[in-house]
Amino acid sequence: MVYNPQGGKKMLAHKEWLEKNALERQIKLQWYATCGCFERDLAQLKCLIKQQNQVTVLGGDGTLNLAINALLCVNESALVDTNKSVALLPCGTGNDFARQFGYSIRQWRAAVFADSTCNVDVGQVDRRYFINMAGVGFSAEVVSAMAGKKRFGALSYTFAGIAKLFFYKGVTVNVDGIEQRVLMSLFANGRHFAAGLTPAPLAEVGDGQLQMVTIPNIAWHKRLLSFALMLFGLHTKLSWVKVQSGSNFKITSSNICVEADGDLIATTPALVKCNAASLRLKVPSLDGPV
Repeated sequence: MVYNPQGGKKMLAHKEWLEKNALERQIKLQWYATCGCFERDLAQLKCLIKQQNQVTVLGGDGTLNLAINALLCVNESALVDTNKSVALLPCGTGNDFARQFGYSIRQWRAAVFADSTCNVDVGQVDRRYFINMAGVGFSAEVVSAMAGKKRFGALSYTFAGIAKLFFYKGVTVNVDGIEQRVLMSLFANGRHFAAGLTPAPLAEVGDGQLQMVTIPNIAWHKRLLSFALMLFGLHTKLSWVKVQSGSNFKITSSNICVEADGDLIATTPALVKCNAASLRLKVPSLDGPV
């Protein structure tokens, strides 16, 4: 069981529920509290996961990202390990990956002890995996400005984004041989990011593809319109927003920060790719609670 000890009341409620239900089922739980240092947590989890058939994550996209990197790094020779699965109890700041499934808390809890799983894709930037979304440009600038601090909860993304929206100058990026000045380019496995925006409304976590969503370095009023429509996933109808699907994208530009799942993870040049059906995610059974 992987959890962020700073997770708050929702995490504590999940933890109490897990302990109670595991006791009833005579299941011994092994807990791991993250320390906030990715490399240290990754090394510890890689050792622990080798001994487990299921990893249960209490947290949001960041904690899930850590657990998936530990799981897939252990099994890099064969990405899919049919004996290991991941269960998720969403209690993070944004919970953007979980949001697209539309499950209730009861359903996520039911999935922990259910036998049902589905295979989902996992994105990758060089040797670092991501579960939801990676990006260059504006999204990476906002993540950098936040520096891991989310003192306003989900609104932290909103405040940090507004502060940067009018003054960010964009970045010149070359993807698959096409160079342009962009506000941002996103590589989406899931549909949502920034605690509820929907930049990739057509993304599917099980289609073996990533959605590349590109917004050029447009004027401030077009930026405002783009993000306002992104609340409803309607920005892709704008003439300047470009969407394309692919299993891999090669970024040849140099020294551009790449963020994924809310953390800065790499600098370009980089290869962004999709590992199709490489994760077994626990899901509620068809006759489970709603």
